[in-house]
Amino acid sequence: MTTATVPDPLRAFDRSVFAATIHRKTLGFFDAYAVSIDAHEQLHRFLAFARSYVGSGKAFRALAISVGNYVAGGDPVGKSAVALDLGVAIELYQSSALVHDDLIDNADTRRNIPSVHKQAEAALGISSAMPVAVLIGDLLLSMNHLATTHAVKSLPTADQLRLSDYMARITAEVSWGQYLDVITETRPLTDPDSLRRYVYDVIALKSGHYSVMRPLVLGALMNDPEPQFIETLQKIGRSWGVAFQMRDDVLGAFGDEALTGKPTGSDIREGKRTILLTMALSAANEDDRLFLEQTLGSANASEQDLTRVQQIIKDTGAFDAHEQAISKLVDEGNALVGQLGVDSDREAALRLLGKLLTDRKA
Repeated sequence: MTTATVPDPLRAFDRSVFAATIHRKTLGFFDAYAVSIDAHEQLHRFLAFARSYVGSGKAFRALAISVGNYVAGGDPVGKSAVALDLGVAIELYQSSALVHDDLIDNADTRRNIPSVHKQAEAALGISSAMPVAVLIGDLLLSMNHLATTHAVKSLPTADQLRLSDYMARITAEVSWGQYLDVITETRPLTDPDSLRRYVYDVIALKSGHYSVMRPLVLGALMNDPEPQFIETLQKIGRSWGVAFQMRDDVLGAFGDEALTGKPTGSDIREGKRTILLTMALSAANEDDRLFLEQTLGSANASEQDLTRVQQIIKDTGAFDAHEQAISKLVDEGNALVGQLGVDSDREAALRLLGKLLTDRKA
């Protein structure tokens, strides 16, 4: 993948140390909230469902908040208490979104553990699976609101309102994007070029905004920068955000389950419309295209079927074309970084974030 050179990444931040800090703080916030609830014999199990999704993962969105704050003139990554606390808030929302997303997709696992609705099914019976997942997701969303309030409480009123408003807009926008993602799975595969344009727009909204652009801007808004600065940061975040989701789609089809935490090929069985699949459909011969259409969305697709799908993606050139498209988006974002007019350390941090988001194995 073509990316701009990142000068001395260690002076920007240590991602593993940052993630460990966020996980520790997120679990601490969760546990502090838990002890404030009136005791009940069912409380431990209820909180255990929720806690299983907290304090793990890559913490990329939290990292983007701290990088956005730093790039806009704030403290170095990991040094701003407010940015870290906002990172905790968005991690709690990410947990909420994942609980609901796994329920919508009927996914069995997340991060190498059973998804919440599967945990509830095992513990309480199949009739409880969906209600419990909905309620656990709602609990974690409420904790996002609490954590956001906690994060900004020491700031001037205008700053509190600006940041709280933006966080609320993030969570609302994800619901809209998730709705579009749901109905996208019903769109026909017969016109893959048209479908690809539609999918691009959906992932730009759902993943491009929430995964990268919005967290970056949220962090930058801590410093109330000029509108032109925010506009440029938005463009960078959109490009890298779409590339982030496209990388996710590659990992969904070809990734190592031990690293990704979910079964390889699950997106194919769930019928996910991805740019990668539309590229393969456009370039496939008649027999292969028919096979792709029949296999996509088949919960009973065998491992042999999934292997053939992978081979078709490679043989049609879709895999290489998809990698080139990711590289182009990464380059588009990198080309805009210089327009922010920040110093070399801040530029290094932003470029490193872009690389971590788009050039990964999990």
